[in-house]
Amino acid sequence: MTQPVQRQKLSDLVVEEIKRWVVTGQLGPGDRLPQESELMQRFGVSKGTIRESLKSLEVQGLVRISTGPRGGASIARVEYDKTAELLGNFFYFQQLDAPKIYELRRIVEPEMAAAAVGHLTEEQFARLEQSIHCCLQEPEDPEERRRQRIEELEFHNILAEACPNALLSFVCRFINRLLADLVVYKKMYVPKQKRIARENHNAHERLLAAYREDDREAVHRIMRDHMEECAVHIIELEAVVKSRFLGGNDDRPARTLAR
Repeated sequence: MTQPVQRQKLSDLVVEEIKRWVVTGQLGPGDRLPQESELMQRFGVSKGTIRESLKSLEVQGLVRISTGPRGGASIARVEYDKTAELLGNFFYFQQLDAPKIYELRRIVEPEMAAAAVGHLTEEQFARLEQSIHCCLQEPEDPEERRRQRIEELEFHNILAEACPNALLSFVCRFINRLLADLVVYKKMYVPKQKRIARENHNAHERLLAAYREDDREAVHRIMRDHMEECAVHIIELEAVVKSRFLGGNDDRPARTLAR
């Protein structure tokens, strides 16, 4: 028995066509859409259908609707933070752990880093230097360790911002967001991490020097080695934190990580 063919709603067809305008470059951020009456005429649909379509696009973040005499609908740029937040909520239910995250990070982070060579601005170089400086001091307490671990990820976010490949940039920034959540929600900053901090600092210093020299090959090699080190450390750290949780003791120093 054949299944009945489901017809697509008219409002969804209008949504798809407006998205096509954006993808093909006919409309960009800030451009106004035609008035409702013109859209009704162009698509041959009712006012209710047009309003349903615009509401759907507004919920997706692609359209901004304003009221008043000069009101109407205009194309809005979907921001990274909103997109990453929604995608992050999805992965909360996928039981991601450090090994799974690093299966991907090992692959994409060196490629992103190499692609960013020659694209860093002086303002971004200054931010990288500030990030390194922030992580140089010995943390006084777990809260300071938390800030330093997040700042170490921010170093990588700055590189991703400079990457001209939007897909590589997004994937790497999103992975860093997942890792930040892992650090915070699992309290992976509680154990002392002198070895992790030292190796992260050294890798970031070497990366910064290679970027100053526009040495794409060196950047790729250093980042690849850095990702291998990070994977070992965070997987080990996650296991330590898990054993503490099961054992009910959050005060013991992590000897393997503090050496």
